[in-house]
Amino acid sequence: MIGIIGEALIDFIAKGKLGMSVPYDSVVGGCSLNAAVAASRLGSPVTYLGKLSQDSFGQRHINHLVESEVFFDPSLCSAPQPSLLAMASLDAEGKASYTFYTEGTAPVSMTETELTQALSEHTDLKVVHIGSVALTVQPVADVIISTLESYEPRPIIFLDPNVRPAVISDEKAYHERMLKAMELASIIKTSDEDLQFLFNTKDIHSKAKELASTYQVHVILTLGKKGSIWYTPEGSSVSMPIIDLPLIDTVGAGDTFSGALLTYLYERDCFGRDGEKPCLAELSETTIKDALRWATAASAITCSRLGCNPPMRSEVDSLIASL
Repeated sequence: MIGIIGEALIDFIAKGKLGMSVPYDSVVGGCSLNAAVAASRLGSPVTYLGKLSQDSFGQRHINHLVESEVFFDPSLCSAPQPSLLAMASLDAEGKASYTFYTEGTAPVSMTETELTQALSEHTDLKVVHIGSVALTVQPVADVIISTLESYEPRPIIFLDPNVRPAVISDEKAYHERMLKAMELASIIKTSDEDLQFLFNTKDIHSKAKELASTYQVHVILTLGKKGSIWYTPEGSSVSMPIIDLPLIDTVGAGDTFSGALLTYLYERDCFGRDGEKPCLAELSETTIKDALRWATAASAITCSRLGCNPPMRSEVDSLIASL
């Protein structure tokens, strides 16, 4: 099973230009919830490991998980704290910028005891996805890192930093936390903007290659309209262009990309074990290229829709077949 640890939220997406009165579409979202839904719709068994509010927004999250056939822990789904909210505005290219309201919310309040208990309920977890807001705000950020550092047997870790500068209160502490997360990870999926923020560098390709070598991980670098490139620990790389569909917005594009990668690798038994220890299988160039194409197709479909509405498997198969 694939585990997704992190936040669910409600995206309020502005319609039209900012002014005295602006209408919004409210859309279920959050990096972790989006990735879980994406992987499940593509056919993988997925469990979402995050704390949800008992308020009306939280009920929308639960309904969305149920409709998308994502497993979840009922004990984490009736928190008295409110749901996490995000206000999003779109630029001319459909790219979103966010303001988050995180303090005192349900996703942020998850404890180490709660997360450890939730993990222990799923003895078949092969890989766990972490990242974004949940690795940025306290106390949940330290809870996730601390729990995974001590949890045995630790599943394979898939890290998507998905950096949100608007909620980073201490850049030094955040940077140190992300380095710890990289030490735990076997796969890092990161955008060019993430690397620029984390390492204050414009040479993102050299940095991605360096991370792959230093941490002995696979690094998948997404480049917006320039596609993506996969760097292996051995020093090789595979690139993939975008699939150019009509663009509505980019909300959830990276999350869908992550969910699709997880599904593709999971179905091919790439998340295995060496005895009791989880172990990522050796990945051929063909597997890497096909995984990137699969994830690119899923992400392109999401970008052709409002908000994060990941595709079903048949839609991705159909798109790839048409190329």
